[in-house]
Amino acid sequence: MTAAEPMMPARRRVDPDEPRRYHLTMRSDFLTPRGTPYKWQEVTAELHRTVRGTATPTVVPVSYEWQRVASRTGTRTDATAAREWTFARGQSFDSVLLHTDVAGRPAQRGPAPASLDVSYPALPKAPAVDLLLVLSWDVITFEMMCTHLMKNRALSRVGGTGELHGITGTWAELRFSDPGAVGVFRNATFTARHLGYGQIGGRPVAVHAAECLDCELTVTSGPAVQRGRSSYWVVTHVDVETGDLLHAEMTEMIVATVAGADGAQVPVPKRRRVVLSTEARSAPDGAADTGAGDADPAALAEAVRMAERVSEYVRWQTASLERLPQGAAQLAVMGFRSTVGADSAGVYRQVRALRTGLQAMVDGEEGAAGRVGVALAEHRRHLEGLLAFGQIAVDEASRLGVQDEPRRKALSDYIGAVRADLITLLKLIDRLEGRQ
Repeated sequence: MTAAEPMMPARRRVDPDEPRRYHLTMRSDFLTPRGTPYKWQEVTAELHRTVRGTATPTVVPVSYEWQRVASRTGTRTDATAAREWTFARGQSFDSVLLHTDVAGRPAQRGPAPASLDVSYPALPKAPAVDLLLVLSWDVITFEMMCTHLMKNRALSRVGGTGELHGITGTWAELRFSDPGAVGVFRNATFTARHLGYGQIGGRPVAVHAAECLDCELTVTSGPAVQRGRSSYWVVTHVDVETGDLLHAEMTEMIVATVAGADGAQVPVPKRRRVVLSTEARSAPDGAADTGAGDADPAALAEAVRMAERVSEYVRWQTASLERLPQGAAQLAVMGFRSTVGADSAGVYRQVRALRTGLQAMVDGEEGAAGRVGVALAEHRRHLEGLLAFGQIAVDEASRLGVQDEPRRKALSDYIGAVRADLITLLKLIDRLEGRQ
């Protein structure tokens, strides 16, 4: 270390009277087997961290509370306006900061607090809540990195490299919205390099780059098992005076394989980019409440009818895939899942759930609008995926030169009719969300 280099503190120091306000962005790109993005989702959020008290001289319990979360989705040619997830506002999770002191308060001797409580039992089971859970674990990962980077002597000088043994091999269990789905993530070897120094928001920071390659990711849901590998790269900016985290950026590549009850293997590649910062950002354009807003009865009834017709299309698509020759069928199933984001059985359940929720709104069931509102983003992604797959099916039939012209025309006409139904349903969802 040269005389010009700042001296990093041996421990992190947090001020309980100054809650940390983090701003987060998570973008997920859904990729074809060849790596081409065909749709994406972006989540933006504001998160407050507060100190819950003092404990031992090495452990400080903290709580994180979501102030605002919004989401939008898009394809290569189109994007929706951001909508706020009002169900997330005020939700919280607990964690601890290791090797940390509370500024101005002596540590109290006594038992250490519980380590982690990352769950949202009060929220309905929905894919949007799954994303909130994943983002919560991202925050904890960044905070863990901040602690272990400071404690590693090999990283005290610019250019130094070292393994963060406190993170290597650690694992986490994630329980998703599907009651039978359990995800297990296990870190591989975690290494870091000290890149140098800079400034964030006028504060001097130490900059580190880290990577964790070929981590294990397994999600089990009934007979279906998704096995995959995750590799991620992180750059952090740590305050050189307090040792606290000011900024972090992560890129993660996930290559998973889904095995159904029949043993068929389907690749599911995805790329995530997550940014956490203390620097304020402007709210996304068009952000507003995301609950299913008021909708006239005629529009709701039409949406129910369209959802019924789309579900019948998914049943037809499933039967069509099953009638293909074995090799072609396997490729078609893989293509369906890559494009739509789930297998045909899963998409059918999704569309039927949408229809059921819409019908409950028509019937005036209490709480139906809120339940539908939470899941609208996920419904939209599947419907947009069906639109894309239908066009691919028509293009492939033409490209492969199907000799039966009447059959090819019938397929094109049917897909065209389904496309019209899907567009109508998506527009009705827009009205339900108050976009039009």
